[in-house]
Amino acid sequence: MPKIYKYFSSDVIELVFQKEGFCGVKCSLPKDYNDPYELFLGMDLNTPADQLAFYNDIISEISQSPTTCFSKSPIVSPMWAHYANNHSGFVLEFDLDELQKHFEGNPIWDVSYRNAPHENLKKILQRAAVLKKPRYAYELQEFIFVESYFTKYDEWEYEQECRFVDMKNVTEKIAGNDILYIPTELVTAIIVGSKFPEQKVQMAQEIAEENDLTWYELIIGKSHPKPYMRDESEDSFIFADSNISLSNCTCQNCSEPLVVESELCPWCSITEAHEEDAARSNPFRMLSSMGQLDSYMKSMGKLRK
Repeated sequence: MPKIYKYFSSDVIELVFQKEGFCGVKCSLPKDYNDPYELFLGMDLNTPADQLAFYNDIISEISQSPTTCFSKSPIVSPMWAHYANNHSGFVLEFDLDELQKHFEGNPIWDVSYRNAPHENLKKILQRAAVLKKPRYAYELQEFIFVESYFTKYDEWEYEQECRFVDMKNVTEKIAGNDILYIPTELVTAIIVGSKFPEQKVQMAQEIAEENDLTWYELIIGKSHPKPYMRDESEDSFIFADSNISLSNCTCQNCSEPLVVESELCPWCSITEAHEEDAARSNPFRMLSSMGQLDSYMKSMGKLRK
């Protein structure tokens, strides 16, 4: 059962769940995308000027449909930084199959990441521009539609993005914004960030309980290579193979997931004896006890210049 994820800042949590039985997701138009070059990725600019003009005219006829973006992962750190206000926001998990059934006719497709135009577009454009038949113009417009809505430069690949495009006018205009109302039964979990405001934690837990959602808190671990999650029972979960699943092996002291099966994580394995030995063998401590640490550090600083 594939899942997709939407990142939010904490200040909109009440607005998202304002309509009973639904969560509201803001949509944007292509002209307002955060990557202003998306519409220009689709064309090789080493194209005859008359064909380029034809391409530009076709682009102008593509509808500006409300669009909202999801990710296929809830643990993308740059996404938490950019769209969830530096880990202080939250993420909602959605059942993709049920979303596609509920909004049938509106594409929910993966974004393709490339650094060059699609190899077939130039041929399609040439045929449409030269032969000037409606069916070829239509084929070109359909191809450009997919390119413009579902293609980004590969530098954005970390987002693991998929997009919903409102082709059936299912969004509602609320205070000047296009809002997609998704039934809460299609939402399966809420994940609050590691810096989620303490005063809103109870609200998030109540929202989860009222809407039958699994509640998680994102944890930035000390030894686990990726963020992980804990539920209200303090059980640890990892995101692997496109799913959130209970960690099979955790540290017996701090409950952090372990990459290698063991009783303790590397940090919890440090004993008092290790700490005492490290302190005795630390050359900086010895220099400090002799009053020579400052002069030593200054002399080494001169060597690095």
